[in-house]
Amino acid sequence: MIHRDIGSHGSMTGDDPDPLKDALDLQNRVRSLRALLELQRWQIEVLNGRLYSPDPGGTAARRLLALKRSETEPLRAPKAVNDP
Repeated sequence: MIHRDIGSHGSMTGDDPDPLKDALDLQNRVRSLRALLELQRWQIEVLNGRLYSPDPGGTAARRLLALKRSETEPLRAPKAVNDP
């Protein structure tokens, strides 16, 4: 819990919090987060384009990904014909 005497920026001077500065800080953080989100969206689009491309490289990438996923799954014994 923040002590009552500490202002919004951690000052012990007893100054009143500055709502305008807080709003500007928040606006900058939101702008930064939006930029990061756009960057991640672009990265996902590029990766999807490479992974699911119709050319032979995309097919090879899908097969490699499926192979890697299957290697991480635990091995299961095959069921016999008469097993429930």
